[in-house]
Amino acid sequence: MINKRPDRPFRKPIMTASLAMLPILLMSCSLPGLLAAATPTPQPSPTALPPQDTPTQMPPTATLQPSPTPMPTATATPAPESIVFAAGTTAAVEQGTISPNQMRAYTLSAGANQPMILLLSSPNNDVYMGVTEPNGNILLDPAKKWTDWQWLLPKTEVYTIQVYGGSTAGDYTLTTKVAQRINFASGATSATLDGSTPKGYVFTYAIACKASQVMSVSLNVPASQASLDIFGLATGSLLSSGSKVNTWTGSLPSTQDYIIEVIPGGGQVVNYSLTVTVN
Repeated sequence: MINKRPDRPFRKPIMTASLAMLPILLMSCSLPGLLAAATPTPQPSPTALPPQDTPTQMPPTATLQPSPTPMPTATATPAPESIVFAAGTTAAVEQGTISPNQMRAYTLSAGANQPMILLLSSPNNDVYMGVTEPNGNILLDPAKKWTDWQWLLPKTEVYTIQVYGGSTAGDYTLTTKVAQRINFASGATSATLDGSTPKGYVFTYAIACKASQVMSVSLNVPASQASLDIFGLATGSLLSSGSKVNTWTGSLPSTQDYIIEVIPGGGQVVNYSLTVTVN
């Protein structure tokens, strides 16, 4: 038998109530956490970063390059000019002006075994020449820097004569001669040729002779009108033009072509007869 005391409350109902309230309490305890999880916490607005200074682009450091060495100005090369002898002459004279390092060219048609003589003059004597065949074969090398040249031409063809400028610009005169051959009639030892000096030019002859032969040459005009110049094509002078004579006789030093020139006095036109004898 249970003792029912009035001073002690009946606990069973309380515990039941407490148990009934427990889920509510548990929910109320966990509710703020659930709410906190469910409700997003407002995030602070991102603080704008202060604008960064755009880096100042430094100009590239200029590297001083050495000034290029100025190249010499190329001088235009004129087209080759043709040398044409006037009727009745054996010479032509070309005059011109040439710059330093410039080359001017002339062409001349001549026959095989014809002696060709070139004379080049300039105020400073520094202009020089070269001679080539059409196939490029060099007859006179310009590296020699010669101002006069004589040669027995190897072929009938067009030859090129180059004139090269010296250290300064200047004028020049190119004299070209191609000798006319003297041929004796069969059995003869002498020949007489009538001639003239058109334009006052020297008239040039060539004759093939052997060593130790004696040659005599004479003009039928006074030496004041025309004089003689005689030389071996290979060996050089036998009679200087400075002698101003109209006759000459001498023993020939070697077998070669000999050149006989009739030189008019004062550049005048002279009609003459030239007699050549070879014993």
